[in-house]
Amino acid sequence: MTLDAGHPATRYLEPAMTASDRGATLTQRLLSFARKQPLRVSTVDLCDLVMNLQDMLRRTLGETIDVEVLNPIELWFADIDPAQLEQALLNLALNARDAMPHGGKLTIQMANACVDEEYAQENSIAPGHYVVLTVSDTGCGLPPGTEEQIFQPFFTTKDVGQGRGLGLSMVWGFVKQSLGHVAVHSVPNQGTTFRLYLPRSPKTVEIETSQQPPPSARALR
Repeated sequence: MTLDAGHPATRYLEPAMTASDRGATLTQRLLSFARKQPLRVSTVDLCDLVMNLQDMLRRTLGETIDVEVLNPIELWFADIDPAQLEQALLNLALNARDAMPHGGKLTIQMANACVDEEYAQENSIAPGHYVVLTVSDTGCGLPPGTEEQIFQPFFTTKDVGQGRGLGLSMVWGFVKQSLGHVAVHSVPNQGTTFRLYLPRSPKTVEIETSQQPPPSARALR
């Protein structure tokens, strides 16, 4: 059925379509939190992925936010859904922007890391090798006592109307579904750091020439 442009019903279509899109996004993020979102896993070079997002992040965050990307040498590949990882990185960047209303700095860096048995047991993650994506800001930090709550759906530290509390839950659910781990460290009035532990791809060529072994997960904290 096709409606003419002047048909009275057309004025209801745009709000209905907008509500439908929001519902689809909400469903996707809740599925991600519940670890039921279908993932299209592939072997990803995080340096290339972040490099391709740099311009978009700078445009999205605005001129008051300085974006710095630190690319390491000989970074391992990760087995991850690249589209979901891009969305997770965007969510973290937007949260950082909101925490820096007067401007600041967002730093993105990557590193190889080894998770030992002790750290694995403490954080419900399998021991082994991971690629760690770190996103740090110089913002207001999290309110004390909220670090364990921020990944819950609909929990937000933002003012009413400024956040739905789904961005970080999506990040947590996606990384957990990918058999990874999310660590957060925050200091009031100094900033917040998120570290995403992403499973190293078995296709990664062994780094034989490096004289330094990858740091432990505990050393990255």
